[in-house]
Amino acid sequence: MTSRTAHWQAARLLQAEETHIRSKHTDRNYRIQTAAIGSPPPQGYPVLHILDGDAFFPAALSMSQSLLINPMTRSRAACLIVSIGYPNGEVRDLTQRALDYTPPLPETATEAERRQYGQADRFAAFLDHELAPALAAKYPVNPKEQALFGHSFGALFGLYSLFTAPDRFKHNLLASPSVWWHNRRVLDFLPSALPADTAVRISVGEHEGRSNRPEQIGREMVAQAKLLAGTLQHLGADAQFTLYPNANHGNTPFYALPDHIEYLRQAWQKK
Repeated sequence: MTSRTAHWQAARLLQAEETHIRSKHTDRNYRIQTAAIGSPPPQGYPVLHILDGDAFFPAALSMSQSLLINPMTRSRAACLIVSIGYPNGEVRDLTQRALDYTPPLPETATEAERRQYGQADRFAAFLDHELAPALAAKYPVNPKEQALFGHSFGALFGLYSLFTAPDRFKHNLLASPSVWWHNRRVLDFLPSALPADTAVRISVGEHEGRSNRPEQIGREMVAQAKLLAGTLQHLGADAQFTLYPNANHGNTPFYALPDHIEYLRQAWQKK
């Protein structure tokens, strides 16, 4: 076959599968991509859920394939990776993620705000009552070893989920959480205590601190993330904070992902 006669087609990610689910809870469509890394343990696969999956699944999959199951490093940490995205061909669906990932709004919110934000409970119901059963029907999964990776608004949802349903995810991997959103609304849901076996890894980039840009005044993500990690430790969780030098809001998740996957490798390593 010569270059003139070569047939080109869409590339596929190794070991990955895909389906679409329309949720009755959110009335929205989701693109679900999965990849089973290694053979399932007796208790079933630990599961890593990736929010904004269209942006992060390819990188997370490649890292997991290299780091979790690797005979050279004797890594034997089987895992099911689940990417949650949207079937519109965009890397990020800003409209849908704003609805799905943000906590319920206060009573003072405007109608315009309610059309844009505040449906995290509906999205959580989709995860619990539609996605989880679909995964369990296809794969042997371990319901006690569930992890979530989220960035920005995705990490904001991770915090809301942690505060309101701490048993949903045992491992909460949160890069650049948007604690600032709507006057730090998520902190209104902060519980009085958290389970000691709940792990929270909060990371942020050095250049996500105070900004002079009008739309970013008040965010101060570095200070807020560090303070929150300390608060979660005080509430009983296994919480750790990481600051990435020279990183910004756009590239922090790609610094955080390999660290998070290494953390999961150690947690899920087969003895």
